[in-house]
Amino acid sequence: MDWDAVRSSLRGPAALVPSIFYEDFSLNPDAIERNVRAMMNRGFGRGTGFIIAPCGDGEYVTLSPDENAEVVRAAIRGSDGTLPVVAGVNSNDFRVAAAVAEGARRAGAVAVMMAPPVYYTLNDEAIIDWYERFSRSVDVGIMLYEQLFRGPYSNAGMRPALIERLLEIPNVVAIKHVGLSSVTDIFQILDRFADRFAYIDSSGGYALAAGHMYGAAGFASEHAPWWPELEMQYWGLLERGAYEEAERSRAKVRRIIEFMDSHPTSTTAFSWVSVLKACLEYAGLEGGVLRPPFRALNATEREELYTILDTLGSPSTRSTPA
Repeated sequence: MDWDAVRSSLRGPAALVPSIFYEDFSLNPDAIERNVRAMMNRGFGRGTGFIIAPCGDGEYVTLSPDENAEVVRAAIRGSDGTLPVVAGVNSNDFRVAAAVAEGARRAGAVAVMMAPPVYYTLNDEAIIDWYERFSRSVDVGIMLYEQLFRGPYSNAGMRPALIERLLEIPNVVAIKHVGLSSVTDIFQILDRFADRFAYIDSSGGYALAAGHMYGAAGFASEHAPWWPELEMQYWGLLERGAYEEAERSRAKVRRIIEFMDSHPTSTTAFSWVSVLKACLEYAGLEGGVLRPPFRALNATEREELYTILDTLGSPSTRSTPA
């Protein structure tokens, strides 16, 4: 496998595609395909961009190995095979993770996104051993994955020194990284390693403009599946170096993040998964039910979110009050 080619293909907005389920919680791959096709028809992926499916916002922790591969196939069908697909893999057993990754590879994924095991507190050596064992078990690109709750609060964290050692693994091609617990890490990582793997910013856009200046290859996008025009325009501004205009355009959608922050998971049972599916339905796409432990927004929460989307000018099939 040409790992440099895989790395180079992972650039631009990374659409976090939701998994869609029937009312009985079984997977609905046709709906996933339709949603991806609608995203593509509205301009996503023209010249840049890729898909992460399944992913955390796609409830991948609830998927069986067969369902994981089926999500990959649906995403590939929806994009007519024109965009790279990265498949999220989640397991605390590297053997299971490798089997799921192999299924995703056979389904057409160019890489898999995988975090270190959760539950246990791990040091650098344990994380390195985990990824090395995994890499020897499957011939697919690896996207390292860290979020705040998986990073320095529970594990060693993807600090620059650890990443330098992980980059010795040949098929490590990318990282999806938050880094806001130590913003300096973002720029140290980019300054030292941007030419060695694709850095995908997962900060919600807060660090992306500065990160792009340092060589970030792309960013994780919850918005792309339901508002692809916004994300393609934003990336275009970054690529042209129009950073001030890019930041002004990005500021408005932070109201959606503020909506999430005003409903913390300590007091509500919904998450970004719930918000993303509600946004899909706002845009006339298919959201559907959520598998436990997630839940859909209730009527009050949904109306609060939809009022925000109305004021942002998000594309919608909803009739707004005169």
